[in-house]
Amino acid sequence: MKSWTLHIDSDWIAWLTFDLPGSSVNKFTEASMTELAEQLDELADDEAIKAVAIRSGKSDTFIVGADIDELAAIGTSTDALAKAKRGHEVFARLAALPVPTVAVIHGTALGGGLEMALACDYRLVTDDPGTSVGLPEVNLGIIPGWGGTQRLPHVVGLSAALPMILAGKQANARKAYRIGLADGVVPRAFLEQRTREFVDRILKSSGRRAVVHRRHAVRPRVARMLERWGPGRRLICHLARRQVMSKTRGQYPAPLEALSVLRRTYRPTTPPDGFDLEARAFSRLACSAISRNLVWLFQASQRLKRAGRGDRGAVSLEAGDHAAVIGAGIMGGGIAWALSRGGLHVRMKDLDWGAVASGMAAASRMYGAMVKRRKITAREQGLAMHRISGAIDYSGLSQAKVVVEAVVEDLDIKKRVLREIEEHVSPDTIICTNTSSLPLNELASGLKHPKRFAGLHFFNPVNRMQLIEVVGARKTSRRTVVSLVDLCRLMGKTPVVVGDCPGFLVNRILLPYLIESAWMFEEGAAIERIDAALERFGMPMGPLALVDEVGIDVGYKVAKVLESAYGERMHVADVLGKVVQSTELTGRKSGRGFYLYGRKDRKPNARLTELTADARRHDGLSETDLGDEEIVDRAVLIMVNEAARCLDEGIVDDPEKLDLAMVLGTGFAPFRGGLLRYADERGLEPIRQRLEELALMYGDRFRPVPLIEKIARDGGRFHDTGESSG
Repeated sequence: MKSWTLHIDSDWIAWLTFDLPGSSVNKFTEASMTELAEQLDELADDEAIKAVAIRSGKSDTFIVGADIDELAAIGTSTDALAKAKRGHEVFARLAALPVPTVAVIHGTALGGGLEMALACDYRLVTDDPGTSVGLPEVNLGIIPGWGGTQRLPHVVGLSAALPMILAGKQANARKAYRIGLADGVVPRAFLEQRTREFVDRILKSSGRRAVVHRRHAVRPRVARMLERWGPGRRLICHLARRQVMSKTRGQYPAPLEALSVLRRTYRPTTPPDGFDLEARAFSRLACSAISRNLVWLFQASQRLKRAGRGDRGAVSLEAGDHAAVIGAGIMGGGIAWALSRGGLHVRMKDLDWGAVASGMAAASRMYGAMVKRRKITAREQGLAMHRISGAIDYSGLSQAKVVVEAVVEDLDIKKRVLREIEEHVSPDTIICTNTSSLPLNELASGLKHPKRFAGLHFFNPVNRMQLIEVVGARKTSRRTVVSLVDLCRLMGKTPVVVGDCPGFLVNRILLPYLIESAWMFEEGAAIERIDAALERFGMPMGPLALVDEVGIDVGYKVAKVLESAYGERMHVADVLGKVVQSTELTGRKSGRGFYLYGRKDRKPNARLTELTADARRHDGLSETDLGDEEIVDRAVLIMVNEAARCLDEGIVDDPEKLDLAMVLGTGFAPFRGGLLRYADERGLEPIRQRLEELALMYGDRFRPVPLIEKIARDGGRFHDTGESSG
């Protein structure tokens, strides 16, 4: 079957439709690009055609870009260069057609999809909420390689193009029209009719002039002036580079390469001609380890999203159904936000109306942030908030298909609340707990129907963290787990199914990292030295800053739970106990923790450093002088060791899911591909040897676990030990 079909109507408008066979979305494969080139040649030879409109045959996407599998299969920079030049060649044919061309965009137009649309003379977008355009290539460690760096700035201006190219930001229909990327926003129901009207307009010279004038007029006057002036363009690029470095610390080369191409090629008064420079930059990046890791992560996340879809054993959960959240704090409000975001009606219950109001406010703030970022309108925020209601009793729970318990992290209180929930819901209602550390089997012990009980562990802040751990207890039914996986997807989250153990997967691996960092501080390493070393490694924030964000008191409580479960290897550094005893040092929420927090900045807490120095002197201990390499190895390799235990115990069933969970749940450096992929690339034998060295210096908590010993002995890799999900 063909990917492209051509229909020429009675008005001599050529409608070129892309409908990739066997795929739910359109993506550019080598075969579909060849077919497009043939169609364009045919159009170029037909002198009767007045205009060309390019559209999608899919119901909810335009073109999502190039085939990721083909991108992952690129073997050499020569292959990558050929791929970029092929895209340039085909889209140059489109740009050279002698008649007006219009990209008619409904749904997502990303990467190569937008680059093709930019090669058209005009672009129309539908007003559908699902319509968005963008160049997300930097998220894969590459730059737009089919003309995006050349054509986008000429359409919208350099200032508007930079966020889309350097940060992969997308624009909805309204924004695309506002910045001049789209020449019209049309209702989907009248898409063909409005396209015909637009074509009639641009076939007249006055209509063409009006469209081009509007594109120019929507650009801010100051931006236009700066971009026409060489020093002004250099200033724009300088500020953009500073912003990129602030966000990425230089760990991601793609935005910097893209900026270099733009700086060297963009001139507003001359046609784009830097395609060769773009292609060569693309070819250098496409075969880099960073790009391969980011592409692998994307593929892994797609496999995880597809896994288990359509399972007939699941409870049907869909928009319009009812759910409930018991416990209306900040976390409860976040969970209510996520459920309502998925279209569910949510009853949020707590002991008093003040607590309920706090939860409602938390949900409203999350929607407000979406309005501020123009992801939704104020009207959509109001409609979503109307799906959330409050209560101080269990009224209304009988309608709920799922109830999430999110009360305080206390075993006895949670058990009592779960028993109360069971008395007020229907026999088919799924009951879950949002505990981060308590054992599910113990929580389930008082329930009459434990088969419908599971863990649904959200990460804070709920509106920013994609991961949800779905945890089955000993008696949890498969139906319950599958239903909760579907619920996560309905909320737009990424679910990872993990086994029941203290800390589950992510916290069990992360806590040793935080505990070890506290040990290093207690030994005398400076707060900012520890955090800076691990930020340079690629963590989104240093471990001691993270403890402050979580709350030292909260982190200490969770750490003590894990210490009681796992013993000496998770023994909590004494300094944390001393800090917790000092009630004002709870972290950012009190303004004091490892750091002192001002209005706009923070600085290391000298009082805390003095406290540990006094304790060392009292115990007759000397200060440890740790280098960056030692700091990183102690903090990161102890996680690798614990991750190997989790894999060996079956807490997660393959390394791919573990790596995704750590990237999505902790922000573990995406450019390294995940914790175990990092270990694979470093080599298991060198890691085994380093763990042995650390064990001799710091204790048995670093002793390499049997799985690492075995893989190292066999010369294997973690990612060879299990089948990828999918």
